[in-house]
Amino acid sequence: MKKAIITILLLIPTLCWSQIYIGIKSGYSLFSSISFKPDLKATAFPGKRPDFGLILKYYDNKWVGFQGEINFTQRGYNIPFKDTAKLQHVSNYVEIPIFFQIHSDIAGLYFHVNMGCYAAYLLSAKQGVDTTGKMVLQNYDLNILRDNRFDYGLVGGAGISYEFGWGVIQVDARISYGYADLYDYRYTGMPEKSNALVQNISISYMYNFSNLGKKKKHPEFQ
Repeated sequence: MKKAIITILLLIPTLCWSQIYIGIKSGYSLFSSISFKPDLKATAFPGKRPDFGLILKYYDNKWVGFQGEINFTQRGYNIPFKDTAKLQHVSNYVEIPIFFQIHSDIAGLYFHVNMGCYAAYLLSAKQGVDTTGKMVLQNYDLNILRDNRFDYGLVGGAGISYEFGWGVIQVDARISYGYADLYDYRYTGMPEKSNALVQNISISYMYNFSNLGKKKKHPEFQ
């Protein structure tokens, strides 16, 4: 009984300090591409529309915490087509990254580093060529024998955040590398490897739900 009481007393400061942030985010893929083997001379695809999603951040001490997201995001790649033209492939994913986050502050501005992993599911895709001088994309029919809908990999990056009276604004930059091939190498004509490489920036708004019911607002990571 005494041990249980002592344990509870030790946990009280941690529970009182814990911070939970929930919010929304929008981002943009600066570039994405596929690393093919053998090399197909793929070039970067700049995002054509912004990403968006939900974000949750949890801290129970001053230095480390976790961040999770659910995002709708766009990836793609370009490869040469018939010497003078270009083929473009664009994929739409729902993506769930989870980060271990380390941070420190300078004059109220918080700098953090993210290290984690992600899982993603391919929702739809388009493909086209610019043989007429203009890129024309059409719906791409997904084939369960050729196209892998599920992707997973590592992701890392850094960012800054600041808490105002009305919420937290956070800016992130990250890079991710996929370990699941976009195409199944066993399908006729498919490359041996086709791993995704994506660089993304984003801005988020979060509210500190740990402050609800408190008479006085606490700093973000007091």
